[in-house]
Amino acid sequence: MFDPLRFLSPLLLLMALVIAPAAADIPDVDRLVSLPKLDGTAPSSPVWSPDSNRIAFLWNDHGMPFRDVWLSDGEDLTRLTEFAPDPESVLGPGEDLSLEALRERARLREQRGVSGLVWHPDATGLYYVLAGDLFFLDLDSGQARRIGAGGGALSISPDGRWLALIRGGDLWTKSLESGQFRRLTELGAPGIGTVAIGAYVRPDAYVGRYRWSPDSGRIAFEFIDQRSVRRVPFPSYLHEEPLLHEVRRPYPGDTDLIRRVGVVEVDGAGPDWLDLDDPTRRLVLDLEWSPDGDRLLIMQGADVAEQRWIFIARPADGSIEQIWHDERPRRIYPMFRALWSADGEQVYFIGDHENFYRLYAVPADGGDPRRLSGDYDIASDRGGAWIQLEPGSGDILMVSAEHSPYERHVHRLPAGGGETERLTSLPGLHQPSLSPDGKRLALIRSGDTMPAELYWLELDAASAERRLTHSPLPEFAAMEWLEPEYVSFPSRIDDFEIHARILRPPNMEPGKRYPVMFGSIYSNTVLKQWNPDRPTSFLQQQMALKGDYITVLVDVRGSVGYGVDFREAFQGDWGGDDLEDLHSAVDYLATLDEVDPDRIGIWGNSYGGLLVLTALFKKPGVFAAGVAGAPAVDIWHFTGFDQHLTRRPDTHPEIFEHGSLLSLGENLSDPLLIIHGVHDDIVPLKTTLMMAEKLKLLGKRFELDIVHDSGHWWAASDHYARYTFGRLVDFMHRHVPPGPK
Repeated sequence: MFDPLRFLSPLLLLMALVIAPAAADIPDVDRLVSLPKLDGTAPSSPVWSPDSNRIAFLWNDHGMPFRDVWLSDGEDLTRLTEFAPDPESVLGPGEDLSLEALRERARLREQRGVSGLVWHPDATGLYYVLAGDLFFLDLDSGQARRIGAGGGALSISPDGRWLALIRGGDLWTKSLESGQFRRLTELGAPGIGTVAIGAYVRPDAYVGRYRWSPDSGRIAFEFIDQRSVRRVPFPSYLHEEPLLHEVRRPYPGDTDLIRRVGVVEVDGAGPDWLDLDDPTRRLVLDLEWSPDGDRLLIMQGADVAEQRWIFIARPADGSIEQIWHDERPRRIYPMFRALWSADGEQVYFIGDHENFYRLYAVPADGGDPRRLSGDYDIASDRGGAWIQLEPGSGDILMVSAEHSPYERHVHRLPAGGGETERLTSLPGLHQPSLSPDGKRLALIRSGDTMPAELYWLELDAASAERRLTHSPLPEFAAMEWLEPEYVSFPSRIDDFEIHARILRPPNMEPGKRYPVMFGSIYSNTVLKQWNPDRPTSFLQQQMALKGDYITVLVDVRGSVGYGVDFREAFQGDWGGDDLEDLHSAVDYLATLDEVDPDRIGIWGNSYGGLLVLTALFKKPGVFAAGVAGAPAVDIWHFTGFDQHLTRRPDTHPEIFEHGSLLSLGENLSDPLLIIHGVHDDIVPLKTTLMMAEKLKLLGKRFELDIVHDSGHWWAASDHYARYTFGRLVDFMHRHVPPGPK
């Protein structure tokens, strides 16, 4: 038989064997977004045993969404429950191809599994919630038993006598001695929603958070009452007949949602309400009992974010004293925390009145605050903040961007301030959980090419993070994922420095130019992380690995890690100077020999979708094509929970006058695809249909894809992910041709 390989030189033969399969080994988009997840299921909810020697957590080691209960002693892993369905029983369409059977199989495939994990105080077992029921798992026998209806926010009282949970909007306790349940509040009211899809399908009135007093005799809680909030309808079609599903959803300027703080006795007395001002205009940002249990720290923020208050309340007599107040007209996204010092003499809080999000200490009886941290932002991976006291020393553990704006590390700060000690060493983002004795950290950590995993860290100078889980499938480990380059360049309109994350194709052809793909565009994306929630990291890597595109992420103004001024420059100006940050990135890329400036695509979701539309509407020709997912088109249809961005129409009419994209569209000339979910109650589909109607009236051509049983993230289910990401990639290939030229 003729064998053409016999006539190849040894070198060419080696190249044929080694190089030729490389492109074929790169997973296609359909595989990247399908179940089981190639990058695995991220471990979640790590909780330390009372003796600090073990971590219980939720995980699936086969890349499926259903999480079971797992245990680690720092070395070995043990799976404690086995409720997750066999992947083979739910993957694929199955034998019954009727619509009803396919939808039921998809529902089973997307089950999330166990939630609400807490230890029994004697460490003999674990409480958890599954399918609406509360269970106790005995570690000696390995047997679990149902002990009642489930709920959320499970916690054990400091004295170990009670289990507390929120059920039906009310606060309940279960005696660990008698086993009896007691309903401590009668405040909850069921919601009006009839379809369980969306962010605002929740009770009409409910306990939002609670805190045990140190003596376990009282519980302070936040109560949220939205029974007078407007009812907003959302059509739902996949039923025997279409129905009009409703949710409570305030619009900017509405004043119907009430928040109150109360204290209830564990023996059932109360609640006693604290007399706080403006319950319809203030958020409760923190609740913390003092170490002696006599005082309650309450931090509130205005619903428009401009003002913040710290109060010390004495529930015994109902007195309330303000110890701190600040105001910033351009403040957005409150990321504040407050907690007591170990001796109860001071309150630590995160402030933004000196260029960065810093830590301060203020006397508990009032006075001037003292700055403790330096020129860096205290912020976690998603813009929030994690600070906690170290038992014994009283020193402060915190997550910050001190090392780099692209990373989040755990640091120890002396209680009196001064130099910090960095405790985590691996590059990337770290989400910590401190052991009860303060000697160890459980960490969920991810990096540029490392999906989120669980690590164990001993808090001594000689230790480094020890990886416990291995979540990605073997296919993932077989790939050589690309390391990004982090760059910065000047803004084209002001003195800010703009930061970007770039993935270049391997083995780029000299003298050739490559197209660029921006996305998924949003704030806080230039980070050393692998996105655990959405397949965006996969898409960026795959586009670059195949040699199709250089992929780029940009931290537009509003991002954390660069100081308060950069963060607040976003307020009331979305689609304005933030768009110029993207244009600055285009200008920078145009200086690179390998970039084809005529082939630059852009895509994003929600706020990112807004940026895509404004880019195509205001700067035609800068981007060759755009995909806008769930674009936040119209400020009048934002929610009342967005007022930290929008303010109110009666106080800031200028923002509302210019805050809608419905005034634009006449300059659209570049290809546009819009994707939106029918059940999106964060950015209603109605607003996209309004935008689409205007574009049609203007005679514009564009594409629109509506995802039927989806909320704000239209790719949450894997069958929708395969469809929508396939549409996105096909659209870009048509309008931003891939590969070098």
